[in-house]
Parts: sequence; structure tokens; C-alpha cells
Amino acid sequence: MPTAPDRPSKGDRTRRRLLDAAAALLARDSGSGVGLSGIAEAAGLRTGSVYFHFGSKDELVATVLEEGLRESLRHLDEALAPLPVDDAGARLRAAVRAHLDALVELSDHAAVVLTTPEPDADGPFATYRALMHRYRGRWAALVEDAQRAGVIAAGPEPRLVRDLLFGAMNGVAGHRGRPGRTPEACAAAVLDLLAGPGPARP
Repeated sequence: MPTAPDRPSKGDRTRRRLLDAAAALLARDSGSGVGLSGIAEAAGLRTGSVYFHFGSKDELVATVLEEGLRESLRHLDEALAPLPVDDAGARLRAAVRAHLDALVELSDHAAVVLTTPEPDADGPFATYRALMHRYRGRWAALVEDAQRAGVIAAGPEPRLVRDLLFGAMNGVAGHRGRPGRTPEACAAAVLDLLAGPGPARP
């Protein structure tokens, strides 16, 4: 007789409610003024119950960031997997679209992690910082490959180009839902900038 799939326990469901509530508030307010009482209220819980699942607000926020970054890394991997490793232009374009999709179409967790400044302290944020280092490293390598292939200008340092791209793409997060701010439109605009000067458009 087949075994029934494990169902989340009540504690697991409560933990998920807290994480989702925190992600939604952080995505909306960029972390300003978001406290444990507000997170608990948004989750339909008492503030004290938060401490049963998380030792502090930092631990809760760090978990939200870790989940979002793993989601973003997975989305990037899926976008790059079908592309040949020697097609640097296609891989950079796919990465731009994956990042914008994460900002606009995926969960609040991904939007939060891609627009939250990296915490200065380690502690509960140590795992998140390691994951972010991996994500940023992947992007620097994509930019460097594109520069080497002549897809984009080879002069600027790859990490600087990466950070400029992040700034341009992350600006989309604050305008989700506005006309003309679809992932397709934003990706096209970013890629036009990457392509550099060309013939004047009519």
C-alpha cells in the first residue's frame, strides 16, 4: 500500500506563515519600519509566538533572504542550463531575463533578496552572505565572458558592470505592476544599454 506523502505539521505551517508575511512586508517597505509585531500581525499570530520559531528578527529576516536567494539561484541555473557555454551573449541575456523574472514574477522572497543591501554582520546572516557571494560571482563571470566575446565593452571591470546591471534591474522592483514595466520590456531596455551605441532609431 503506497505511503501517503508527509503533510506539513502545524508548526511548519505557522513557520511558513511567518516567513511569507515577513517577505511580503519587506518587499513592500524595503525593511523600513518592519518589526516583529507587524510581521506577527500580518501572519495572524501573536508577537510572542514568533520566538517559538525564530530567536530574533534577524534570524527571521535571514531565513527569508536565504530562501529568496536559493530561489533566485535556481531560476538562474534553469535559465542557463539549455544554453551552450560558448554563447556568452545568449547566456547574459538569459541571466538578465531570469533576474527580472525573479523581481517581477516570482515570490516576495526573491524580490526582497535581490533588492536588500547585504548585511554587514555575520551571525544569522552568514549563510545568506555565502549564497550572495555565489550569486554575485556567477554574474561577474557572465559579464567577463560577454566582454571577452565582444558582446559588451571590454573596458570596465566585470564586477562594476555587474553592480551597474543590478542597480538598473533592481529599480524595476519598486515599479511592479506599472504599465510598460513587464520583464520583457525591462529586459529589452537593459540589453539595449548593454549593446552600446548603434545607428540612430527612427
